[in-house]
Amino acid sequence: MSEERSPASEREQELVMNLERDQFVEATSLPVARAALGRRARAALWALRVFAVAVSAMVVYTFAVSLH
Repeated sequence: MSEERSPASEREQELVMNLERDQFVEATSLPVARAALGRRARAALWALRVFAVAVSAMVVYTFAVSLH
């Protein structure tokens, strides 16, 4: 199954492939606007952050306890 691309997308991809290395780095280092997320998505991301901190704390605690 092939992915459908618009002619504009193909031209943009071709342009990026023909850039010099410094031009490519400059073009890809431009800031990207923040995504507009709904309440559920923001809540899910915060829950993921809290989970990551909790798991990290458990790993550090387990490592510290196993040293003794």
